[in-house]
Amino acid sequence: MKDKVLLVEDDAGFLKEYKGVLEKQFNIEMVLGNGQGLASVSGRGPYAVVVSDFGMPGMDGIEFLSLVRKIAANTVCIMITGASYLENAIQAVNDGTIFQFLIKPFKPHVFAKALNAGIDRYAKICQVEKEVEEPVSSQKTKKILVVDDDPIIRSIASGALKAFDEFIVLTAENGKVASRLLDIIKIDLVLTDLEMPEMNGLQLISHMAKSNYLIPVIALTWVMTPETQTRLEILGVSQYLEKPLDMDALIKIVFQEINSGTGGEIHGISIAGFLQLVETEEKTCTLTIRSDFGVGYLDFLKGGLIAAETGELRGEEAAYQIIAWEESAIEIQVNRNMKKKRN
Repeated sequence: MKDKVLLVEDDAGFLKEYKGVLEKQFNIEMVLGNGQGLASVSGRGPYAVVVSDFGMPGMDGIEFLSLVRKIAANTVCIMITGASYLENAIQAVNDGTIFQFLIKPFKPHVFAKALNAGIDRYAKICQVEKEVEEPVSSQKTKKILVVDDDPIIRSIASGALKAFDEFIVLTAENGKVASRLLDIIKIDLVLTDLEMPEMNGLQLISHMAKSNYLIPVIALTWVMTPETQTRLEILGVSQYLEKPLDMDALIKIVFQEINSGTGGEIHGISIAGFLQLVETEEKTCTLTIRSDFGVGYLDFLKGGLIAAETGELRGEEAAYQIIAWEESAIEIQVNRNMKKKRN
């Protein structure tokens, strides 16, 4: 027997439009309104997937699906929404209320794909719960944002990551859209292409640095030049992948970055030149400088040097000493607690 799917809508025309197509592929029930929907979930479940429209009278889709999750914790929830309610849908994904959302209008094969993904997710949840004997809702998930103007790469990368229950994956077609998502959602990792229209990857990463988003970033590009690599490292990005993507390598790096945070080390650039770039990018970070002369620390807040230390020296005296060092290795830490200014 196929897993059951419940579609809740207040638009009879919408149900009629999709009824024939969906009934051929799924064990689906369709009801009008959230009152009938809650009655079905309580008395006719369990359902692998419950789909609800956002804009229903009396109780919106997010409130309805939150109640569904309280009644049936394992049920996977999908929401249908209009473009004007996009922020609500994104927030619901962020809060864990829904698994996916679909923006009207959409074609039947898109709906079917979402339902199949939800059914697969439900099967995984049930299997994990059976193996570990604890609710999957207690597991911690990480939110990953995939930014690329190529829909094929977005689909391949997000599909590979969604195979892991640890990840919730969001996508954006350029840096401008991504920056808007970062303003309203707590993201744990960003994968971004470098060559995109409107706002490219370097501009996005620079925006994140200036906004103090201390989020690990993995850069994606067809060709990585030494100049681009140096600029990425200045911005605190030490991981990158060249296209076409190796999915095994991508997954490995994602887990490394999720578990270890951000940071990188640079060789072969003068300290003075590097400091100018930090100032230009308005970077908030700590630089650890290692050379034959010793180890020094430079703390920056939005590109301004606020503290320096090497051996017994502090402040400007320490900064001048460190800048004079040659053959140094520079380590960037963007998630280190900033020290108070030292004089």
